[in-house]
Amino acid sequence: MIRRKGNVYKLDTPNTTLLIGIGEKPQYLYYGKRLTVPGFDYSCVGEAGYGAKTYLYNSSFGGGGAPQLVSSFGTEEHLRESVLVQFADGSFTARFAFVRAKFCEKPDLSPLPSSYGAGKEKDDTQTLCLEFIDEPSKLKLFLYYTVFEDSDVIAVSSALYNGGGKDVSVKNLASLQLDLDGDGFTFVNFVGDWGNERNKTETPVNIGARIVNESRTGASSHFANPFTMLKKDGGVYAFNLVYSGNHKTTAECCYRPKTRVVVGINDFAFDKKLPCGETFYVPEAVMCFAENEDGISRAMHSFVQRHIIRGKWQNKERPILINNWEATYFQFNREKLFALADEAAALGVELFVLDDGWFGHRDDDRSSLGDWFDYKEKTGGIAALADGIRERGLKFGIWVEPEMISEDSELYKSHPEFTMKIPSREPMRLRQQLMLNLADVRVQKYLIRAISNVISETKAAYVKWDYNRKMTDCFGKDIAGGEYFFEYMKGFYTVMGKIVERFPNVLFEGCSGGGGRFDLGVLCFMPQIWTSDNTDARCRTKIQTGTSYGYPQSAISCHVSASPNHQTGKESAFETRFNVAALGAFGYELDITALSDEEKRMIKKQIAFFKKYRKVLQFGDYYRLGDMFNSHIGGHICVQANKALAVASVWLDSRWGYKVDYVRFKGLEPKFVYEVTTRTQDNYLGDCKFTATGELLEYAGIPVYGLLTDRLKESKTNGLYTRTFVIKKVEKKSKAENK
Repeated sequence: MIRRKGNVYKLDTPNTTLLIGIGEKPQYLYYGKRLTVPGFDYSCVGEAGYGAKTYLYNSSFGGGGAPQLVSSFGTEEHLRESVLVQFADGSFTARFAFVRAKFCEKPDLSPLPSSYGAGKEKDDTQTLCLEFIDEPSKLKLFLYYTVFEDSDVIAVSSALYNGGGKDVSVKNLASLQLDLDGDGFTFVNFVGDWGNERNKTETPVNIGARIVNESRTGASSHFANPFTMLKKDGGVYAFNLVYSGNHKTTAECCYRPKTRVVVGINDFAFDKKLPCGETFYVPEAVMCFAENEDGISRAMHSFVQRHIIRGKWQNKERPILINNWEATYFQFNREKLFALADEAAALGVELFVLDDGWFGHRDDDRSSLGDWFDYKEKTGGIAALADGIRERGLKFGIWVEPEMISEDSELYKSHPEFTMKIPSREPMRLRQQLMLNLADVRVQKYLIRAISNVISETKAAYVKWDYNRKMTDCFGKDIAGGEYFFEYMKGFYTVMGKIVERFPNVLFEGCSGGGGRFDLGVLCFMPQIWTSDNTDARCRTKIQTGTSYGYPQSAISCHVSASPNHQTGKESAFETRFNVAALGAFGYELDITALSDEEKRMIKKQIAFFKKYRKVLQFGDYYRLGDMFNSHIGGHICVQANKALAVASVWLDSRWGYKVDYVRFKGLEPKFVYEVTTRTQDNYLGDCKFTATGELLEYAGIPVYGLLTDRLKESKTNGLYTRTFVIKKVEKKSKAENK
């Protein structure tokens, strides 16, 4: 946890240590693998006798100097500052001097979400607060560092208090600044577009360069996820932001050399007025260190599972669902929905989700958003429809898009002022819709009431919360333009907080045109998120793998859909689609009433398999098995905590040519003897069953090419071959059994 010795604070997690030196200018002394020698005096770190850092760090030239916790304009630094304010006289210079360090309670940032301690009998967190002041303006800066007893992730947040006599304008306040000695780092971010989210990208952080990962869309976005990493030989640092709006992470290196990462809300179009006597809190950031990328992922997964996701669904297995969207789109009626439900129940599905088109007079995407009341001509009565689904042995779920409004709607006719729209300017229409102004308290109250009524009327067990466009006409009466993005997000969190509080047993799934708002802020309210609108198996291997770096599989929603795929037009075998989707929050999204008896038989077997191994697939320790897009073989393995069971999905890209390929299974106990079997698949000839030690399976691996012989020559593979393995520890027999 956190201890002080001399002028050094030592922040320990189970496997890492962060050293912060307290002096005239607090600095990072060390962040990496845990330091374990008891009683050692770390105050020597940073002094002349330990790398001659005193001489280097007293330099007044440029952006070198000590690895700092905070930086501002008006000092010797030229790297990106973590704080930028403008005072009443128009000046920007602030020089924050250290005041004191103290232990305190973890700050409550509400309505902004943040991580939480999970201790039942005792507090399992400790928070260190560092206070700084810009003496002429009496502006105080607070930095909070929280460590968790069971996690290697450190939560960091910051706040500004205006103790002066005049208002100030906050142009930027980052949540986290981490300075690291040296250069040679590689910055890793996860970029993309609609249907192609979270592609892993690596960029060298060369001296003099600044790399930016940001969103300006009003959401965390399809284009640049807030999760990032910084790595080089010896370790990996990872960062994320507990926020769903505009974000910005920069990484840059100066000639000293020193590498700086700054994480926080985006300063684009940001200008926060801070009146005298008030405090401004920004979203919480998190950081982590591990020796490799798999270690980062397991640490982040555990942290999200224990300290971000809340309530009933934190550790509860996710139900297998069927969503009617790709089966019917807007063209459905009561009879068609019941036919889908009948087939789904017979196959073992547990939850039926009614998607877009059930409300107002919604027959296409041009109308009715905001009118969250029943389209009886289609549903035959939404409450009765939900009851009918439950009578068939399925739970009922429903789709909503609360933050949007159609101009062809009763809500728009009665309350046009609820719309996010700039007076005297024609608004931008994206996906035939406008947005509601969630910065308006009246709109928040309307949505809380309207969506609560939908859940109460249908007794829904699941709600899919969609968000299908970016912000363009950002305006709200009595809201300063530079504060709009931030005030909108506070409104969104207020609405979600109230609804989740009212319906603690409902499973909420976040969605934003697929994966356009996949972030820790959403996961504080919704335990799972629709990963991408693109359900093509080949595309999903890349999207899901990219997502896995920062987010646990229980949060990653994956569906088996039709072939040819509705987004790409590509074909893939039914078993291949299952092998890729059988991870995390699993389900189907296709017209099962149109399938052959053979395909229905396959679904029944797939569902039985997933139910048997659901817990390890959703909550097991996750390891990646390669990078199929940069070599030829990929996939993942989910390992039970006690190492006695694992399930692996192996993917082979046949476009790399035909050769003997070996897969090496990670995460197993080297000394255990395991029985390895393949899940029997209708599209392949061969199966295997053998025993091997954990170390043999990881270091030598097994050849897989012979297990991927396609017997369904008429089925299109899209160049992708997959296989699922079950790996079970062989229990030793007693002497009596051996006799």
